[in-house]
This record gives sequence, C-alpha cells and structure tokens, in this order.
Amino acid sequence: MMTGIGDHRLFFAAFAAFAFFVAMPAVAIGAPTAAASQEFRATIAGTVTDPSGLVLPGATVTALNLQTNETATSVTTDAGLYTIPFLSPGRYTIVVELSGFKSYTSSEVQLSVGQTATLNVRMQLGDLAETVMVLAEVGETSKADRGMVMDNTRVTELPLNARNPFMLATLSAGVQFNGNPIYWRPFDNGAIADWSVNGGKNRNNEFLLDGAPNNSIQGGNNIAYVPPVDAVQEFKIMTSTYDAQYGRTAGGIINVSLKSGSNSFHGSAWEFARRWRLDANTALQTTQGQPRFSVVDGKKLGHFLDQYGFQVDGPLMVPGLVDGRNKTFFMFTFEGYREGTPNPATRTVPDERQRTGDFSQLRDRNGNLIVIYDPATGRQLGSQWVRDPFPNNIIPASRIHPIAKKLLSYYPLPNTQTPDSDPWRNNLFQGPNIARDDFFNWVAKVDHVFSSKSKMFVRYAWNRRQEHRNTNGIETGPAQSGPLPLERINYTGVFDYVRSFSPTFLLNVRASANRYNELNRTDAGMGFDVTELGFQRSLVDQFNVKMFPYVDLSDYTRLGRGDFSEEPTTVVSLQPNLTWLQGRHTLRAGLEVRRTLYERLVSGNPSMRLNFRRGATQRDFQQADALSGNAFASFLLGAADSSGLVDVNIFPEYTWNYAAPWIQDDWKIGNRLTLNLGVRWDFNSPVREAQNRLNYGFDSTAINPVSALIDQRAFPGYQVRGGIQFAGVDGRPDTPYAFDTNNVQPRAGFAYKLSERTVIKGGVGRYFMNPTNTGYNEGFSVQTPVVASLDGGRTPLVNLSNPFPDGVRQPAGSANGLMTALGTGPDFANPSYQVPYVYQFSLGVERQLPWRTTAEISYVGSRTYQDTNTWTGFNEPSLAFRNLCDVTAGGNANYCNERVPNPFYQVPGFEGTTRFTSTTISRYDLARPFPQFTGGVTQQLLNEGRIWYDSAQVVVSKRTSSGLTLNGTYTFSKMIEQNGYNDAIARTVQKSPAAADRPHRVTISGVYLLPFGHSKRFLGRIPGPLDAIIGGWEVAGLYVYNSGQPWDLPTTGNLFYKVKDARNPNPAARPGIIQAVLPCVAQMGNDGVLRMLAYSTAAGCTEPYFIVQPSFTGRRSNARDDDIRRPSFHQFDVNFAKSVPLRNGQRLQLRVEAFNLLNKPMYSTRNYANNPLNSDFGQINLSATEQSNFPRNVQLGIKFLW
Repeated sequence: MMTGIGDHRLFFAAFAAFAFFVAMPAVAIGAPTAAASQEFRATIAGTVTDPSGLVLPGATVTALNLQTNETATSVTTDAGLYTIPFLSPGRYTIVVELSGFKSYTSSEVQLSVGQTATLNVRMQLGDLAETVMVLAEVGETSKADRGMVMDNTRVTELPLNARNPFMLATLSAGVQFNGNPIYWRPFDNGAIADWSVNGGKNRNNEFLLDGAPNNSIQGGNNIAYVPPVDAVQEFKIMTSTYDAQYGRTAGGIINVSLKSGSNSFHGSAWEFARRWRLDANTALQTTQGQPRFSVVDGKKLGHFLDQYGFQVDGPLMVPGLVDGRNKTFFMFTFEGYREGTPNPATRTVPDERQRTGDFSQLRDRNGNLIVIYDPATGRQLGSQWVRDPFPNNIIPASRIHPIAKKLLSYYPLPNTQTPDSDPWRNNLFQGPNIARDDFFNWVAKVDHVFSSKSKMFVRYAWNRRQEHRNTNGIETGPAQSGPLPLERINYTGVFDYVRSFSPTFLLNVRASANRYNELNRTDAGMGFDVTELGFQRSLVDQFNVKMFPYVDLSDYTRLGRGDFSEEPTTVVSLQPNLTWLQGRHTLRAGLEVRRTLYERLVSGNPSMRLNFRRGATQRDFQQADALSGNAFASFLLGAADSSGLVDVNIFPEYTWNYAAPWIQDDWKIGNRLTLNLGVRWDFNSPVREAQNRLNYGFDSTAINPVSALIDQRAFPGYQVRGGIQFAGVDGRPDTPYAFDTNNVQPRAGFAYKLSERTVIKGGVGRYFMNPTNTGYNEGFSVQTPVVASLDGGRTPLVNLSNPFPDGVRQPAGSANGLMTALGTGPDFANPSYQVPYVYQFSLGVERQLPWRTTAEISYVGSRTYQDTNTWTGFNEPSLAFRNLCDVTAGGNANYCNERVPNPFYQVPGFEGTTRFTSTTISRYDLARPFPQFTGGVTQQLLNEGRIWYDSAQVVVSKRTSSGLTLNGTYTFSKMIEQNGYNDAIARTVQKSPAAADRPHRVTISGVYLLPFGHSKRFLGRIPGPLDAIIGGWEVAGLYVYNSGQPWDLPTTGNLFYKVKDARNPNPAARPGIIQAVLPCVAQMGNDGVLRMLAYSTAAGCTEPYFIVQPSFTGRRSNARDDDIRRPSFHQFDVNFAKSVPLRNGQRLQLRVEAFNLLNKPMYSTRNYANNPLNSDFGQINLSATEQSNFPRNVQLGIKFLW
C-alpha cells in the first residue's frame, strides 16, 4: 500500500487526468472514446469499398487464427473502416461479408508483434454464398512508427551468440550496442542493457515482455528477464514511436512476444555445445606463445559450454477432464546453460619458515636478503627515524600475535616454485580452478478463449544464474574469496484479459509483476563468529553482520572476502485500456500504473577489513625500498595498516510510484492520409526510502554548529557555513528532490500513401526518461578506520585484538544535522531535479519493390533536454583565488600549496579524517567555500545536459520468398553531448562527440534455404538417399560494422591546437602497436615554460599537440574529439544447418555455427593509453591487450522438432 502525501497526490492527479482524457473526446465527438496498452499483439485495419470505390458501412470483418481457430470480428463504420486489435502474432485468414456482395477471403495473412497491418478490401457484386479467394500482402501504411521486426524464423535460425534474443536489436538501423561484445549471455542482465537508440541516452530504453515491463532498477535499468530463444514468437525493436501508449524511454522500446499454443502439438528439443578444441586462440595468447588450453596434472583443459532444453506447446488436454482444442492452449519452455572456463592461477602464500617468523631466507630473485625491521626499536636519530633489524631476520615466537597464529591456519602450504620469480613468491598453484556458470530458465504460458468476445492469457517465468569463481586460491573453509556464488534470480508473471463489448468497443486489462534479484557473496564465510580468531566479544558485538573478516596482505593472497550484496527489484504494473472505433477515428486511451521497490543490501566490510603492508617492518616508515619490509612479517606482529576499516551500512528500501494516463487517435483522413495523434502525461513520484533515510540538498548559508567547537583563541571569530540536509526533517519533503508534474508528452505522426507502393512517413514525439536515481544517504552509514599508530606511522600499534579501541562508530542518521560527514566530500542531489526528456522526430519514404522487397530511406533525429550532469566544483575556491596560483594567469602554485594552521585539528566531529589528525592544512583547502569538507563535495542530478542526434538511415528488407529472407541497414549519424564541465570552477561547459557516437554503421542479416533437393528448384526429383545428403541445407548469417568510439582524452593534458594534425595518419605502422596520435606532448612547469617530453623529442616532434598542465590550471579541451577514435568494430557470424525429415512431420536439424568466423580480433572497447607522461601515450599494445571480442568460436547444435 502506498503511503505519503506525494503518493496520494500522484494517484488523484493521474486518475483525474485519465477521466478527463477519456471524457473529453466523448464530448467532442458525441460518442464513447477508446484504448489499448503497451501492446505486443497485432492489429489489422483497412477500408472496405464496392467495385467503384465507394465505402461500405456495416460489413462484417472476421480474423481467423489458423493455429487456434480463434476468431475476432469487427464491423465497418460509416466511413467503411474496420479495426481488429489484440491479435496474437501469427497466420490468419481474413473474411469480409456483406449482403449483396461476394464473400471476400484472404488467406495466409501474416501478422507480426506490435504491427498495425493495413488490408484494404474491394468487394465484388454477387451472392454472399460465393467466395472470392485472394492471397494478399499486408503492409503497415497507417502508422508513422519506425522499427524492425524479427519473425520466428530469424529469431531461431540466425546465429545468436549465447542464444540471447535481445541481441537481435543490434541489427536495426539507428541502434548502437555500447556494451562488451563478450557478455551477450542471457544472464548478463546489465551488460546486455547497454543500448543507445537514435541518439537516446545509453541504458535508457524500455524493455517489454508480452507488453509488460521488463526493467530492473539494479544496475541502472538492467533487463530483468531474458526468455529462451525457442519460446519467442517474434521480436520487435521500436526505434521511433509516435504512439502515446509507450513511454519511459530515451530512445527505443524492445518488445518480445512469447509463443502461444495451438490446436496441434508442436515442440523441439536441443543441445548446443562448444569445446575449446574447435575454437581459435586469442590474439594475445597467440602473440605470447600461449596455447588456448591449460595443462593441469598432465591434462589439457579448456573452455566448454552446453546449452540444452526443450519447448512444447499445444491444446491443454487432460483425458476425461479437459479438451482444450479451440479454446485452451499452453506453452512451456525449459533451457539449461552450463559453462566452464579453467582459470589456473599461481598465488603467493607464506612458506613454512615464514610461518614461524623465520625470514632468514627471504631473498629477491637476485639473491639479495630482504631485511625485516623491528618497529618496536624505532627512535629519532638526528633528523631521521631509524629502526633496528630483527636479529638473524627472525621474529621471536613471543612476538607473533595470537590472532595472526589463528588466521595463519587458513593459509594452505606452498605446492610449487615459479622460475624467474622471487623464491618466496608465486608458490601456490591452483588448478584447474574452473570458473563455472550454471543457468536454468523456464517459462509457462496458458491462453484461454472464452468466446469470440473475450480471451485471456497468463504467463509465469523463472530463471536463476549461479557463478562460482574462486579468486584467492583457498578452496575450502570460511577464508575463501570470490563470487561463491554470484546469483541472478528472476520471477516474472503477467495476466492479460481482452473483452469485446461490441465490434467497435474493446477493453484490455493487463497486470504484471516481476522480481529481479542479484546476490554476490561467499557462502563459506557467512555466519562466521570472529571471536573464534581471538577478537574480543565486546568488539564483535558491535558488528552488524557475522562473517569472516577480509584480511589483505600486500604481495600475498588474501584471506576471506569480507563483503556481500543483495539487490532485489520488484516491479508491479497495472494497465487498463480501451479501444473504440468511431467513424474515421480509432480511439485508444489507457492508464499505466507502476510501483517499483528496490532494496539495496550492500555491506561494505561489516566484519572488518584488515590490511597489512610492508611499512611496519621496513627500514624507513615513510620511504619504501625493495630490500626491506614484508607484509606477512607485519601481519605476524599484528601491526595492521591504517587503511583498514569496518563498515556499518544501512540497507535502504527505495520506492518509486508512477502513473501515466494517455490517449491516442489514429485518424484516417481519406484513403491516403492517416494521422497518429496522442498525448501522454507521466507522473513520476520522487524516490522514497522506507525509513526516511535520505538527504535533501545542501544548506550553503547556515552557520555550521561545528564553528562553536573550533578553538577561538587560535582562530578568533572563525566560522564555517554549510552542510548536508535531511529529507523529512525540519519541515523538508521526505524525498531528495521535488515532485516533477509537468511531464506532458504530445505525439504526432502521419503516413501518406503516395501510391500503392510508396508511403511517406514522419512524426515528432516527446518522451520522458525512466528515472533510476536513489538520492544519497550521508550520515546513515559510517566507517571506522583502524587505529594503526599514534605518531603518524613511526610506531605501529600492536592492537590486533581490538584495532578499534574507541569502539565501532554507529551511524548518527540525521542527529548530527549540518555536522554530518565533516572532513569528507559528501554527494548530494539537486533538490530541483526534473526528469530528462527527449524529442524524437523522423521523415522518410518507404517503397515496395519487386521480389517482396521494401526499401526505406529516412532522416531520423532526436534532442535530449534536462539530461543529468554532475558539478564537482561546488566546494572549489573562486576563480579569482585560483588565478593567484594559476601559472597561466600569472599566479604561483606555491601560494596554494603552502601549509597554514588547521582550525579543525582535534575538533570533535572530524574523527577519522585528515582534518582531525593534521595540524596544518593547505591554503587552497582553507579557501574552499566550505573548508570543513574536502574537494569531493559533488552536486548530483543537475539538469544542464543536452544531446543532439541527426542521422540518415537506409533499410532494405526482403520478406521470405524462394527460401530467402534478407535485411540490410546503413546508418550515417552524428551524436553530440553536452555534459559536465571542462573547468569546474569556471563552469565552462563540455561539448563533444558522445561516447555512443558512431558515424557509420552497417548491418546485414539473412536466412537462406538452399534450393537443392526434393520439391526445390534444383535437383527436385533426386532419389531419397541422395536427397538426404543434398537437400535440406540452410545458411544464415549476420554482419555488423560500426565506426570506432571517440577516444576519451586524458584529463591530465589539454588537447592543443591543430587537432587533425595530432591524428596519426598511419596508426598501424608499428607491428603490434596501434598508435592513434602523434606522440607530441609538452609539459608546462610551475614557471609557465613548455618543455617537450623526451619521448616526444625522440619521435621527432617539434611542437606539442597535447600539454600537461601544472596544478591549479583550468582545462580547456573537451572530453572527446571527432578526429581521434578507437578501432572500429566488425562482427561476422554464420550458421550452417542441415534438416533431415523424419516421420509424421518430425525433423532433425544439425547445426554448425561460427561466431567471429574470420577470427578478426577487435579492440573497439579498449582505450588508448591515457597518461601523456608515459611513452606509450595514445597506443594500444596488442602484445599486452586482450581483444574486445571472442576469437572464433565454433558451436555444434542438434535440434529435434515436431
């Protein structure tokens, strides 16, 4: 049940608006209005005329589903128009009847997901008992929407890496996948959501399954549930949609329709397998002379994958009880996935001598002794702090801490020695150490037809992914580490009901719920009582979770994992909708309501993170050297490092409520022109947290109460202003930002039939995005650092039994008010945040060509407004002050670096920060407007971002004929974004090519049944044995190319003038190196003089294209430049299949699929080396860089179909 004033306001406003929108057309037209939801089913519509072209009212139009015998009926209006919505994708016969005319029958009409098909009928005079049979093609000539439909043939026959149907979206014009091409698996829910559609912001798309929401807040708008390929009837991506029923997207809508049963039993069973012996080696391993397999105990081990399952559908039959033919149908699909990749690893553990404190044999690879110094002997000697080494490099047994002894028992003993390594390193071989993924996925669907006037379906699906991957070499007990397991679990269900009150008035109600949960933990360490290691009970009782601690030793493998997470998202949706046919208007109206709950259980390190470093046992506590100190020696002494900590985190529960009334009028003006007019109004409530644990902006004017605690004798009259505020406190709203209620979205499109073969389409629409931000919780979680020393590290404290002598800090919540987060850099949300929105627009021409081919050329664009950005300059000094230190403005950097007395030293509220422990502070830090905080104070969710997108798109599609289905696209585009600032202090806006900008993109896909064998064009009369060899062959493939991503320019250097000259004209001139830019870099000193770097001079550079600036200078270059891009991307996958007919319509299909057939390594996701001070600047070193894509993988498959 929803609570809070905002929730009631949301629903009162939504329902009032809905009633207004529903009533208004009734008043205007004098008839009831209309509706439909985020529809995945098809609609067929058209005009019925007599032989002379005059419209015929009162004609009965019936659509008969050839799989289920289900019928749906409409009657033509006074304008001769009919519309039949809510038709499941599939094959239909359309019958038109009117007294005085022959009956019209069009058979084998194929309807696709989300399609509004047009079938115009010209009746012939005659007796109704006579029938005119036609085989008609239906087109989509009454909608301005753009997109791509993948029918069942292409869904199941195209080579899909990991068999994930959502990845078919990459074949559509205007669609850019920005994720890692390696992670396409159906359980890579976050990686496969990285889409930018027609310039829309990445990861801001709407995913629908049978018309129901299929998004998850976790990960920033993940895809929740991915169905098995063989359960999918059709797949559609809508890239430009001017229908008001759709919303919550910045670009595209991906709509997947699942299969339904029919009057006949059908099904399939399959196994797809990959084995390393069939795969090519990676380019990196080939370069390094490494094989594509690992050898463990003399056995060759490599990658393996099995994907198996079955699908069955038909009438629901229970002998003697239920005969579902013509009324009740079912579909059930199960798929399993098993993948393993050996990850043998060599790690470092303490040897038997070291375990007793004996480091007498601790030497480097050159035989030099590494000396262990006794921190207890530290003393001041002149200007230096000195320590004495342990005699004979042995720590006495009496000095070994008892807790270290207990922890030591969890380390395995060494089992190997690695050549060319320090003798004490790399001594534990772990193999085969198989990283394993297990994934189980099933979906069930039941359709029931009550009568020709009402029907329903229910669908329920579940899947679960488990990854087990050890990362520390400890394979048993609570000290294991890694995702053991990482789980992703989905539950999703939908109920859908359609009722036809008359041939012109229909109701559709859809209710759905889905729950996506991601869990990452190490089960073996959960519930562990830390007192078993010797820690004090009084300490352990302060932890909020029981688990094995995280113990990290430099140069050694770690013990334990120390953290866990669980992040479930639950989305409940209700969509009541109406459809009403009135004259030349097809009116639809509806309301979409969603409630989203996101629980974020991210523990941090709730049971301690203990870090041990060399510093406690090295010669100089401030200066590391290779021949002194050892982290394990520090561990034995119990001398933990100050970087250790314990977290006490809250586990917030966030809620969003959403309601959107909408109305759509598809108005057919004459026989040629159709207008699609609509409006949607989104009501997005701000996020709420169940216990009101949220911040509300930053008060920059109030005097911070910590001012009263500052030593006024040393700093007379000194005060500081500003601090974090809290939602729901002191009369503030219980949300982090205001309710944005002006999200009205007009939509307008048109389709003009220029001729029987040519249609002009265009439109414009406004869309509001799906907000997923959760606000901030400063003050409700807290870290307590390890107290490692009381004298700045000179003398380590041996207090391992209780490394938190002052206790574990507990969150104060809002109790500290403006004194919250002192000495740190808190983030806060913009209280005036508004939901970003996008204008989408397009204009194109579609032409029907011979051979069932359609060609389309269009201009497509979008403009994004109010996009979110971040301001890191909120707590930076003024530009005038920085100029005092900016050498380019005549300043002196030393002025800002100078240390001055610290007014916050030892002031309560700053504990655990450098503001508390340091007697001095830099002049620059003290000049901050809020010096009680660091420079990390960041204002989030500003609405200053913009995106511009313009493109020309060409699509050529050939529907199946002569066994060939083909689709090709070309997109020529430009995408520019304005986001953030080049100079946060001067607030100079950054505007450059967007990360998703790809000027050129080409896709080709197709399925071809080779014309050889029985009943085919060639060799159609060959004998059966020969036909078994020659006939039944099929080839399917897909090719994708796109330009490279713009290079993210370094933040430490400014792109100088002559940008085009900086681009290397021959980036592949050096073997094994891709050199994007000429290495011409100069560094500016604090004296303002530019000096070419040595490697630049050696390369023959005489002038810089990049300048490395000193501190306190402003950046002047943009984040990216159009002329410098990462390598382009190519993908070529094929499927060769052979079908063998069996008895009674059964067949066996044998498949050989090759992904990356040409074995071309891609580096499209790899950035060039970005540090201009290094000689590899602007390079990708192929001998040290993993490729972005898979090497060629061959997959063998077998399917049994009936």
